[in-house]
Amino acid sequence: MKFFNLITLTTLLSYVSASYYNADRITYYGGEGDEHSVKDPFCQDYSDKVKKELGKKDYYVALSADILNPDTAYTYCGKKIRLKNAETNRSTEAIVVDKCRSCGYGNVDLSVEAFRYLSDNHMSKGVLKQVSWCIEGSNNKFQCPSSSSSSSSSSSSNSSSSNKTTKKIATVKKTTTKKVSSSSTSSSSSSRKAGGIYVELEKGKRGGDASIGHSVRYYSGSGYVRFEGPLSETGNGNRTRVGMNINMKKEGKYSLYIKFNNPNGHRVTNRVIVNNCEYTIKYSQTGSEWKKIKVGDVKFRKGENYLEVRATDGYMNFDYLYIE
Repeated sequence: MKFFNLITLTTLLSYVSASYYNADRITYYGGEGDEHSVKDPFCQDYSDKVKKELGKKDYYVALSADILNPDTAYTYCGKKIRLKNAETNRSTEAIVVDKCRSCGYGNVDLSVEAFRYLSDNHMSKGVLKQVSWCIEGSNNKFQCPSSSSSSSSSSSSNSSSSNKTTKKIATVKKTTTKKVSSSSTSSSSSSRKAGGIYVELEKGKRGGDASIGHSVRYYSGSGYVRFEGPLSETGNGNRTRVGMNINMKKEGKYSLYIKFNNPNGHRVTNRVIVNNCEYTIKYSQTGSEWKKIKVGDVKFRKGENYLEVRATDGYMNFDYLYIE
């Protein structure tokens, strides 16, 4: 009974302390001439409510990077944010889709249309300084007060319907050495659930011609792993690799998503190894974009597992693996 009362009291206190956060600066991004900024939003990897292309969404926001990061992504990504501008007496709602590296703590970068509405069509301001915000269901200090009304503009149905993406899922042959077809998903196609595990490959142990890269935009974490020149040039063969140990709570078959970039003008073959099972994967060319490929029915054992990406052809980039 005491335990129940403690939980109840804690819950009540959290609601009492919930309030709107007063931002110092509210800016906007995207729109004509800045289309690249709304490609590959950070949250597409953490919420199925956020798609790769934001072109058909009108009301969305990017939170400051010191608030939104891989550790807090499930708390904020895809959630509804309420914003109020005291200067114009306008309120609206939007969806959290991205992080803003240049924003100070608690400041928000709005989509063009959200800024247009909150500023009462005064786009020339460029910066709003009397905006406060909160996030619905965030369960922390940015949580919206339960009594707050969610008034918004009639056009802010927060976002128009999201783009529908056709999924192409790679197939796996049921043999000891498994081959995966070159069909890959777009960066937006796989859903993200709180029970999954992200494996940021730049944190793994590298060998051969594997290095850390930063030049391909929209990577997650602190960088990505770059497999250098083709093996015909390096001769490094199986020595080019990145691997790490993964601890699994439960034995079973999981789906493995690989976020990759293949800048070559042709498919490139590299391998993924989970314990003693090898998957040979052909990666389609991506240009300067990131894509994901899915490998299904990957067997993990309970406890420690060894996961590795190993070069066959080499010369491409790997951002992360996601175990779902």
